[in-house]
Amino acid sequence: MTDKELKDMDETTSMDTTAAADTTDETTVDVNEAVDDVLLSDADELPFDVDFYDDADDADVATDVIDIDDDDRVGTVDNSNVVDDDTDDVDDETTGVDTTSSAPADGGADVVAANADHVNAMLSLATPRESTDDESSPDYIETPRSASSATTVSTHIDREVKVGDEDLNLLRAYPTLSLHDVTYRDRKTGRTPVEHLTCAFEAGTVSAILVPDGDDMARTAMVGLLSGLLMPESGHLMNRSAEYLSIEPLELRGHRIGLVPQRFAVRGDLSPVRNLVYAMDASNRNFLKPKPVLARELLLASGLDETLLDNRVDSLNEVDRRRVAIARAVCCEAEIVVLDEPLDGLEDGERDTIMELLRGIAHGDPKRCVVVVTQDAAVAESADQTVTL
Repeated sequence: MTDKELKDMDETTSMDTTAAADTTDETTVDVNEAVDDVLLSDADELPFDVDFYDDADDADVATDVIDIDDDDRVGTVDNSNVVDDDTDDVDDETTGVDTTSSAPADGGADVVAANADHVNAMLSLATPRESTDDESSPDYIETPRSASSATTVSTHIDREVKVGDEDLNLLRAYPTLSLHDVTYRDRKTGRTPVEHLTCAFEAGTVSAILVPDGDDMARTAMVGLLSGLLMPESGHLMNRSAEYLSIEPLELRGHRIGLVPQRFAVRGDLSPVRNLVYAMDASNRNFLKPKPVLARELLLASGLDETLLDNRVDSLNEVDRRRVAIARAVCCEAEIVVLDEPLDGLEDGERDTIMELLRGIAHGDPKRCVVVVTQDAAVAESADQTVTL
């Protein structure tokens, strides 16, 4: 291709680019004119007046300076400071806005007042209303004016739910210990000492399970089931909402359940303090205080004399040994304390002492329940609740 041909191509390309630019400018102008036509056609329908100037050089450019003093913050606008660039006189026409169609001077105050009324109305919804004599009225609420809104709501819920309704038992908390259709069969003899047993034991109570007199198999089976040493053939054993089988054995028997059997409840070769520390070590739990300190506090709270804390347990009398056994059962913060004939072999005064101790550890802790398995009807009668096997 010759140099002349290349030059002709460059001139042609330059002409095409210029023509394209002119076309773009014309299109832009057409679009702007179309927009202006639309705006002009709807100018009469605008909520404000607009002044259009044919010559931009003749237009007066005004700046609205709004000064709101502290006394005028309710919504009034001071127009005294509207300054024209060309003159010191205030002229509404130079701003391009027709102030005759604007809101009145007190329009802002009306808006603020309306908002205040709305806020007060919302706050009144959270204010308890005084009770009326008509219980059928929807405004009837039996709460004092000083009660909080949360109290008012809970009172209304209690009224609607009607605590005690058998259809709403699901709203109650889980009992600390419960048995649901529990059946246990002895594999050696084939006998079923526990069959379809359903009962519940709440926290803060001393309960008794009365087994038939002389039926040691039923008593042993019951103690084994409640302590988690035996598993039922059918049914469910529950600690609150957790089934025994779903809880780790170390967690279940080392922390949640405290057991006081008839034999081997404590080690006679250790002191009372060492017995409790021995159980704490086996539980694999952490304690906020040193274990010996906690052990001494629990033993003293159970009524053991301070001079006996470091003596061997086998040197203590029967009542003190049972004090140590009960303190050992609760030292790991057990929620369920199961006792197998805790008053067997004691005199009347001693029986009352131990029974009072059991009431103290149950009633003094809102999370703990005490269950006594016994064949003694007198013991069962002294409990807060009795379940007959």
